[in-house]
Amino acid sequence: MDDYLTADIDRADALVDLSNVVRNSRLGGSGAADLTRLDRVAKALAELHGATDIALYAVSDQSLIRGGLFSNSDQFRLTRRWADERLIEVEGKADVRLLQIAEVTGLPIITGDRFRGHRRDFSWLDGRGDVVLEPYIAPDRRVALRRVTMIPVAAWDLSASEESDVLVQQGLGTGRNPRFDVLGRLWGCPETHCVRHDPRRSRYVLLPRWRDGRVFCDQHGLDMVDLGPRPLVMQIKLLKDDREIQRFTVLEGSKAIVGRQPPLSGLNVSPWLDSSGRLHVSRSHLVLSLEGERLVVRDTSANGTLLVLKDGKEVMLHRGDEHRVSLGDRMVLLPGLELVRSGRRFPAELAADRSVIQEGDQAEDQTTVN
Repeated sequence: MDDYLTADIDRADALVDLSNVVRNSRLGGSGAADLTRLDRVAKALAELHGATDIALYAVSDQSLIRGGLFSNSDQFRLTRRWADERLIEVEGKADVRLLQIAEVTGLPIITGDRFRGHRRDFSWLDGRGDVVLEPYIAPDRRVALRRVTMIPVAAWDLSASEESDVLVQQGLGTGRNPRFDVLGRLWGCPETHCVRHDPRRSRYVLLPRWRDGRVFCDQHGLDMVDLGPRPLVMQIKLLKDDREIQRFTVLEGSKAIVGRQPPLSGLNVSPWLDSSGRLHVSRSHLVLSLEGERLVVRDTSANGTLLVLKDGKEVMLHRGDEHRVSLGDRMVLLPGLELVRSGRRFPAELAADRSVIQEGDQAEDQTTVN
């Protein structure tokens, strides 16, 4: 299979998300990872191009060459040789590197991924039909490739996808199948100078890493200490013209007031209001509270709050009215300015006395779920 691979991007006909392809059990083969899937994808690309020779530039996740995924030891050794000889590029996680190369070269990426967790940083993906070639099983049982249109991702789904990527990176499962036993607890690093030492005193809760039954600190490699249950918290986004401009959190048992001039613990939307908007949005426009896992909005305004449900149904809330807010629902303060629930279930921001996260005030650690 060496003949399919090139270390020269200028010679490549396509990029290949190697980890994604060789772990796709729908493409045949056996085991968690199998290089015969790469062989079948390469032949599908040759058929698509009507060519006898094709060249793939492959990028792999680090996890693929660590061992444990291949049931065939010869395939594992071959993959390690490719990495050692720089015939494949190895990254901690391949997605960002693949998208960087695709943006510069225009080469398509062979993958089953939709890169939902990276749409914020690579906004040029939305609506594109020339970025992803997805492997699939044709009616004659051969592996074939098809172009995929990158449908824009809703704000709540974008957050869920970003969180899922981080959970995979930390060995904590996926957004659909997370390790609740680990994520439902607060973990501290024994090293007193570590940013993860005591999350109860920090604005952010940086996720630990889990591997082989160990919960440990990325930075120091030490086993983390269980500090007790993680408080229930929900992240809210403020969108202006469908673009995220602010985030804040609501903790169980607390309330977050949103309006033109709310108390210090609330979200002040005045910076995004024109003169007309300042007349429409009340000083205290609505109140968000978390009742168990239910997010509830209560209108406290003079002009009401429009709640647009995920199915398109509209509910007009007037002063004193309450309504449960589900994923995909939008709380419209005025046209073009709205609040939505984040799809994240384990946001990093926890401090109740700092419930509003200011713009640009993000944790620097890449493993933060923020």
